[in-house]
Amino acid sequence: MGTHPTVRRRRLASELRRLREAADLTIEQAAAEAKVSKSTLSRIETAQIRVQPRTVGTLLRVYGVGGEVRAALVQLARDAREHGWWVDYSGSMPQWFAGYVAFEDEASGFQIVDIQLVTGLLQTPDYARAVIAAEFPEDSPERIDERVELRLARQAILRRETPPKLWLILDESVTERVIGGPEVMAAQLRHLADTSQLPNVTIQVLPFNQGPYAGMGVGFTIMEFANPGDPTVVYLENLSGALLLDSPEHVATHATAYDHMRAIALSPVDSVKLLSVKADAFAPR
Repeated sequence: MGTHPTVRRRRLASELRRLREAADLTIEQAAAEAKVSKSTLSRIETAQIRVQPRTVGTLLRVYGVGGEVRAALVQLARDAREHGWWVDYSGSMPQWFAGYVAFEDEASGFQIVDIQLVTGLLQTPDYARAVIAAEFPEDSPERIDERVELRLARQAILRRETPPKLWLILDESVTERVIGGPEVMAAQLRHLADTSQLPNVTIQVLPFNQGPYAGMGVGFTIMEFANPGDPTVVYLENLSGALLLDSPEHVATHATAYDHMRAIALSPVDSVKLLSVKADAFAPR
């Protein structure tokens, strides 16, 4: 299911590394006492591999950790090994994308910049189908149906009892690129305008007349998580893979660009008005 660590695995890795350091043990010393290889422990602490709950228990014994902390981390190891709902769609997405879906499923907040297409979380079925058919021209109609189904299934997070907050900055070019025909575009733009009325969704359009801006030409997603131990992540995608960046420097760079875009974009109210006007322009006469 891809090489990207899930949120739970990353959290577990961080805790195990912290507890080893608190026990004043090097990786070599801890690996020797736990009877695992140094490379295995290193990969555990960097969330590169799933770890058996019994191995977590052994490491915690070496670190002198017991009681509720031990029980919680062993359970976290069990949870981290579980497959998410998206495993049923493993044949309908690139392996590297499964890592993103795992993060997306647990995020408490999104800051998204779209410069070419509407983000998958807000696409209508017809718009999604047109995009996917263009991205995968060799796919059969059945496989395209599966990919559309996955994209729509991901949107369920916005309908949860406690949904994540989503703030979208949409370059005006996205509203002009005709995807699926005028009727599909009209419906998609109306969907954006309607969805922006949800209390957890904010949409701003960055208009052409603002000229150049910081981060121009780069779409990205910043994901935040409710657990304070889970660092913010920046997601960048290309034709053959993706990057999940969590270093403070990378996050700060993208957050600064995002704040600049948000400051010069139309207000949420004016953005809804523009989306409605453009939807009417696409609608059949």
